[in-house]
Amino acid sequence: MKGAIIGDIIGSSFVHEQVDSVDFQLFKPTSAFTDDTVLTLATADSILHQKPYKDSLIEWTTRFPKAGYRSDFLTWAQNGGKGSYISDGDGAARRISPIGFAAASIEEALEEARRSALITHNVPVRLEAARATAVAVHMAKNGATRKEIKAFVSVHFAYDLNLKTEHWKAHIQAGKPLPTPVPPAIAAFLEASDFEEAIRLAIYMGGPANTIASIAGALAEAYFKHIPKAFIKRALARLTPDMEQLMDTFEAHYFSERVTKA
Repeated sequence: MKGAIIGDIIGSSFVHEQVDSVDFQLFKPTSAFTDDTVLTLATADSILHQKPYKDSLIEWTTRFPKAGYRSDFLTWAQNGGKGSYISDGDGAARRISPIGFAAASIEEALEEARRSALITHNVPVRLEAARATAVAVHMAKNGATRKEIKAFVSVHFAYDLNLKTEHWKAHIQAGKPLPTPVPPAIAAFLEASDFEEAIRLAIYMGGPANTIASIAGALAEAYFKHIPKAFIKRALARLTPDMEQLMDTFEAHYFSERVTKA
């Protein structure tokens, strides 16, 4: 899940900003965690301490109310989650990676992602995006090849994963909406040779850069099992101590192949 948080932080300075190549400054003075990070940590906290997903979402949102949530979601959380909240946004998929890391099986990853997403995103396309992300992360963590991940997600979620990052870049530049950021994020992961390239490709496509980079970052961490030490250091400098502690505790517990820091 560390990869998801790093992707969010780096991508935060590039939201809807078009870059011309993959050669750009990754961390900027404006790079900061967003609601993607807060809600990813909420999911991890729920898993680690066996809290209901809803309770953890509300707790973390109210602790960090200025992270960039949709106003109606923030109101819902600050009201204790009273009443129903149904979003057609991308929030479920971008907070789901801890489920992929923690799940003991593909079936568990799919079901827990569904349970988590239902709380706020009871819309078929959003439920499927969350489930696809969780199962892809689970498979990447547990040794599946990228060919196997691509085949499973393509068959079960009807995503066209033959589309490359250049296709998605042109799609976004043309002003066309993304049904979900999951296919572009997977495209970045499939084309990358390492964690850094996955993040660069995710941001290169444009659009909701922090969300695409967050999903791609989770996949890249799970698969490559290496994040450059400088990335971790710069990201941690932008987190609060309790965020860092939870992240490290979660990964120590659920990611036995620790990410190389050298």
